[in-house]
Amino acid sequence: MPSNDTIRPVRRAQHRVALLLTGALLYFTLAAGTILLTSDGKSHATVWLADAAILALLLSRPKSDWPLALALGWAANLGANALTREWAPGITLYGLINMAQVLLAAWTLRRCSQKGEILANARATFTFLICGGLIAPAVGAIAGSTVSWVNYGEAFLPSLERWYSSNALGIVILTPFLKSWFDGSYVSALGMRGSRKRAEDLFLLLFHTAVSAFVFGQSGLPLLFAPLCSLLLLAFRSGRLATQAGVVIVGISGALAAVYHLGPVALVQGGPVFEAIFFQSYLAILLGTALPVTALVASRAEALAEAARREEMLRMILDHSPDAILSFDDGGSCRWADGATDELLGLSAGSCRGALIDELALKISPVLAKLCRAALADPAETQIADFAPTNLEGRTLEATVKAVMSDEKVVGTVATVRDVTAQRAREREIARLAMTDPLTKIPNRAGFDAAIERVPIKGEAACIALIDIDNFKGINDRFGHKAGDRALVELAAAIVRLSGSDHLVARLGGDEFLILLAGDITAAQRFFGGLQSEIAILSASLEFDITISGGIAELHALAEIDSVFEEADRRLYRSKRDGRNRVTATA
Repeated sequence: MPSNDTIRPVRRAQHRVALLLTGALLYFTLAAGTILLTSDGKSHATVWLADAAILALLLSRPKSDWPLALALGWAANLGANALTREWAPGITLYGLINMAQVLLAAWTLRRCSQKGEILANARATFTFLICGGLIAPAVGAIAGSTVSWVNYGEAFLPSLERWYSSNALGIVILTPFLKSWFDGSYVSALGMRGSRKRAEDLFLLLFHTAVSAFVFGQSGLPLLFAPLCSLLLLAFRSGRLATQAGVVIVGISGALAAVYHLGPVALVQGGPVFEAIFFQSYLAILLGTALPVTALVASRAEALAEAARREEMLRMILDHSPDAILSFDDGGSCRWADGATDELLGLSAGSCRGALIDELALKISPVLAKLCRAALADPAETQIADFAPTNLEGRTLEATVKAVMSDEKVVGTVATVRDVTAQRAREREIARLAMTDPLTKIPNRAGFDAAIERVPIKGEAACIALIDIDNFKGINDRFGHKAGDRALVELAAAIVRLSGSDHLVARLGGDEFLILLAGDITAAQRFFGGLQSEIAILSASLEFDITISGGIAELHALAEIDSVFEEADRRLYRSKRDGRNRVTATA
């Protein structure tokens, strides 16, 4: 049994051929009918609808189908002309000319409009009228009238006028309707519209048909304006597809009336040719009025649909937004609130709307009101600040407030609030790591510089002390870097343990430590005495001896920290020169 993968391409090919054959059969029917009804067998038909069938096929099918569609159209044209006219070798050229003008119209429309759309908007409608109603029929008229002059001796200019008017009118009237039928637009539109809307469309089409039948079925009253009114009603209520069908209804009604010499057109005095030209002009005016309206309605519908789509997208974004958004007028009243107001502010969006900024500030934070006032005072600047919400403990929120301008006038503010609790925690951790020695977990030089401004120094004096381990390179070389790292960690812990909360300890790098000691030189020397005892215990646990050298310099109230640091460094190196394992506290 054949698989679905085999059956589907076969069915698509069958559907393609069936559609093209349907178009060719429709072409033959329209061509033969219009020649019999509106031509004497030699002159051109008054209304030529057949080309619209092939043009609609080309516009609704891929270009790979165009050669077969044009070949079938030419064969249908030849058959219709052979059946209804006196045989002459030149009639074979009529089909070629008709197919050439159809191909020209399809090619220009495909190049000038998106996907060959012809009434989707005002620009597409204008392009269709120029390409399908002007350029292509004019080119075909010149060639066709030349053939008629050679074959039948028809006068060139009247033949040119008749060919152009009949072909242009047929293309403009019928092509939009047939294209929408071939590409399935009518079926899709019916499926998308509700039962009530379909009933309304059917009623309006029947009403328009009744109006057209009444107007063209009587010859007593010149009511040619009436079909235009019902057609415009179709355009506004039912849209482009229904309007296309309405134009076809008017064309068929007028054509049947012309056959039986009825309707307002029959009141025109001037003979059959003049009546035909008059009716063509009427249809041209009808189309020129209705098509722009349908394009305008289509553009408006597209704009409304796009606006609805954007509104729905905005609603989805706000419903899932992690931020809260508040908008205030220039008087401080909240006009709009949305987003995560419950999660961030502890207030529903509804309770925020209509409230004054000062009322919300009491429930959220005074910072919000302060930022809004600052934004109103300085519209060019964006106001940003962190705050802790009053009713949500442990949260850090960031508010961004900007003035709203209209015609260079401040009309209010818009505030965006987001949760930055985790972000600020990460920033603090990054800052801490940047100021912390990764090995000993005590501050580095940057951490020491940042902390010294806020560390309270008890007593009347303080000292800066520098310490390093004697012969630390030898320890690394003899016992390994892991042993050296352990010595640094244990020494740092001992210093911190002895210093307590009154002192500040930092590792400068390598084996060098910096200590801010509360008290005078004597207190600092006592601290080092205790540290020497700790180091003796530490050496026993490390299984190798370590000693330290240090330098102490007193920090006076007016002294520069850098100069005191340099003095402590000089005293450290004096301890090294004097034999190590000692602390120097004098100049």
